[in-house]
Amino acid sequence: MKKILLAGTALAFAATAASAADLPRRSAPAPVPYVAIPVFTWTGFYVGVNAGYAGDKFEYPFSVTPVGGPAVVTGAASLNSSGFLAGGTVGYNWQFGGNWVLGLEADYQWANVEGKLGIGANFGGGALNASLGSEMTQFGTVRARVGYAFDRALVYVTGGWAYGRTKSGITANLGGFGGGAFGVSLSDSNSGWTLGGGLEYALTNNISFKTEYLYVDLGDTNLINTNLGGAVLRLDAETKAHIVRAGINYRFWSPAGGAVVARY
Repeated sequence: MKKILLAGTALAFAATAASAADLPRRSAPAPVPYVAIPVFTWTGFYVGVNAGYAGDKFEYPFSVTPVGGPAVVTGAASLNSSGFLAGGTVGYNWQFGGNWVLGLEADYQWANVEGKLGIGANFGGGALNASLGSEMTQFGTVRARVGYAFDRALVYVTGGWAYGRTKSGITANLGGFGGGAFGVSLSDSNSGWTLGGGLEYALTNNISFKTEYLYVDLGDTNLINTNLGGAVLRLDAETKAHIVRAGINYRFWSPAGGAVVARY
């Protein structure tokens, strides 16, 4: 009887073990897959549009060398200037060292920045009519940019080469004083320099909004350099402008090109 009981117990244990072996096994949960989350970067090419306002003074330095005299009379006149501008931008940024951004930017602007003065007077029957004016019709810049990024906000300084087209002219009619009328009008290509700074904020990974200030000096244009009865008269026109503008840039930014952080 004992042998029969022991054999039955062994068979029952074997059957229980076999049934347990057939049950599905509980496996450990699958690991969360690795996901690379791109970190925002200013690195990349971009294009943009902008518009703004410009104004300062057109300066007209002059000199007169009298007949037979060594003394030279010098002076300068000025006219307030103002107007609007609009144009396009292309550039490239490279973010390095964590937060520093180095870039190169070029822009071209259509402008209508002008200053004009008209004079009309009578002196005992004699009449004097004269006009003087200048206009900056277009300009562009090629500049370096150096900035510091606070994540999506970029503060920068910028400076480089400036070029443009200007028109200047002077007319006078001295007929009432026994003189004649004369006029000079000149359209010229100018070259100079620019310096400024700005703030740019990335609204998305591709689109950013910027506000910018530039000071542009396009040098001078000679209007008059002539001999009048032995006296030498020289008159120049200098073009300078303070520019405030806003713009939108589209950056060809790719997450694959930026740094990444791991998320599990």
